[in-house]
Amino acid sequence: MRLNRAPRNGPAVLYVGAVGLASLLTLVVASSPGLSGWTLLLALYWLILVVIWPSWIWEPTMAGQRLWSLLVSLGFVLVTVLLVKVDVPLHVRFALSESSLERHARSAHAEEREDQWWGLFHVNYVEKIPEGTIFLVTDIGLDWLSHGFAYLPDKPPVGEAHRYEHFKGPWYRWSEGP
Repeated sequence: MRLNRAPRNGPAVLYVGAVGLASLLTLVVASSPGLSGWTLLLALYWLILVVIWPSWIWEPTMAGQRLWSLLVSLGFVLVTVLLVKVDVPLHVRFALSESSLERHARSAHAEEREDQWWGLFHVNYVEKIPEGTIFLVTDIGLDWLSHGFAYLPDKPPVGEAHRYEHFKGPWYRWSEGP
């Protein structure tokens, strides 16, 4: 056995690992309400992977590695798209953070600049409103809106500048901006 020889499937493993990392980062970015600035960097990373794939896949020395790396990479992509499409990352992250968010929502006072972690969410700002409490989670997203959660035990206020979308129980996703 020669120790100085590079493994034959090294580039395939590297590429599949890069696709797996892109999938994991996509799930993390998708686990927050709204699209953050990280989305652009992540899109660039996916674009680089897509550009590398055709040039790499037709390399004659890669013939034996094409099929398994293609299938595993496509599996990562399909699972990621499916999970993001049905909003699983956001629901899982919220479920793991709900008790912390609710505890803070019940004890919030007027307007507070929090800038700390509550559960798995970094809360930038908290505002107590007559109907409940709103949390700013994503400052200005790619859509020029601020995004977060609203804890509204009764119902969302009507005619507000905020947009509310029911999420779960007394929780709503909210956004505001132009």
